[in-house]
Amino acid sequence: MRHRLGQHAVVIGGSLAGLMTARVLADHFEAVTVLERDHIEPRPVLHKSIPQGHHLHGLLRGGQQVMASLYPGFLDKLDTLGAVRCRIGKELVYYLPTGKAFSITGTVREPRDLGFDITCHSRGLLEHGVRQCTLAHTNVTCHSASPVHGLVYEDGRVCGVRYGQSGEIHTMAADFVVDAGGRKSQAPRWLAECGFPVPEETTIGVDIAYASTKFRVPAEYDEPERLLIFFGPPPDFPNGGIMEIIENNTWHVTLVGRFGAYPPHDEAGFFAFAKSLHTPKLYNLVKDAEQLTGISYYRFPTSVQRHYERLTTFPAGFVVLGDAISSFNPVYGQGMSSAALQVKALQQLLTERATGVQGLADLAQSFFPKAADIIATPWTLAAAQDWAYPQTQGERPANLEEDAQYFAALDALTAEDVEVYRLMVDVFNLVKPLSALHEEPLRSRVLARQRNHCAVFAG
Repeated sequence: MRHRLGQHAVVIGGSLAGLMTARVLADHFEAVTVLERDHIEPRPVLHKSIPQGHHLHGLLRGGQQVMASLYPGFLDKLDTLGAVRCRIGKELVYYLPTGKAFSITGTVREPRDLGFDITCHSRGLLEHGVRQCTLAHTNVTCHSASPVHGLVYEDGRVCGVRYGQSGEIHTMAADFVVDAGGRKSQAPRWLAECGFPVPEETTIGVDIAYASTKFRVPAEYDEPERLLIFFGPPPDFPNGGIMEIIENNTWHVTLVGRFGAYPPHDEAGFFAFAKSLHTPKLYNLVKDAEQLTGISYYRFPTSVQRHYERLTTFPAGFVVLGDAISSFNPVYGQGMSSAALQVKALQQLLTERATGVQGLADLAQSFFPKAADIIATPWTLAAAQDWAYPQTQGERPANLEEDAQYFAALDALTAEDVEVYRLMVDVFNLVKPLSALHEEPLRSRVLARQRNHCAVFAG
């Protein structure tokens, strides 16, 4: 029989990862409190601690599936709030130096309806919808403008937090604390203060920056494309752009530059950068459109993965997840979905513990390896693209060239086999793990393609 795992749980951070975590904890604790550092308004707006929030966000299908499972009817709710559906294989297109395509490499040139949509919306709208659904659970409370300053640690376990509110420092007791505080998580410092080792870190110096603004979609725009991606293959095309139709008939446009060639903040520079891309398509669409907002800028220097799964000791009653574990290069749109999948893994563990006798004992030691397995797919996919640029900083994996050759042969199959194409879309959408691309009989087909290519090349 299921039983409660505790009286009170605290979640540090009221963004998407924290809100989804609170929803999961609500099934297993009498009360759940979310402590968010920023002031939160009850409408679709951003809070200041998400500097990338003004830029285009993507919710991959893997994350979308988790949200739909946590919040029944969630996709319909997004529709009601104004989100726009985008049919994968038809309405998401890539404008490459070689022309229009329906895969990022350009191998797939004709539309293929894969039978599912993703949703296009601002970060503020998505977070507002998740917040509403989470707070509909009566045992969940969110305190905004309440930054957490530290953990309360006694007798080998975390038993609460210290937080600020209205200029005063308070203590809140808890049976379980989850840090979903994002990239700037203070968990490593807090662990050291409690006498525990801090996690090792892997970093990749991607040196990428964004400039974003919004436009009114012109009345004469009648193309079926709702999400347009303008990137060329690395390393020759470090700059690019993305635009999608979101709520309120709005184009959300983000320009991307790397290694010092960043998109400018000013209007003239923004349009000049757009015009300089390998295709004039983006510039031609927006040059005469009504601009609705100013230009927001954000620089992202490094991707960071904290290896909590390698720690041999960890305080009881405490877990870290989301960007607090792994902060990806955001150009690939993986962060929200990775966090959602980690929350799903936590939910599964809590459900198992609630039907057994183990309770919360050693929960972190069970969770962190599962989180690391989830992170492995988006991290590897993103890193493979980033390492293709010689300017990228960090320790390069020894098997980069071998993996690139395998992927090239695999990608070649997508032109002739729609099921291989579908599988690759599922992996890149975090619906399936990267290992699915190496399973038989597909692996043998890919290796045969590699051998044939080498034989032709040698001949």
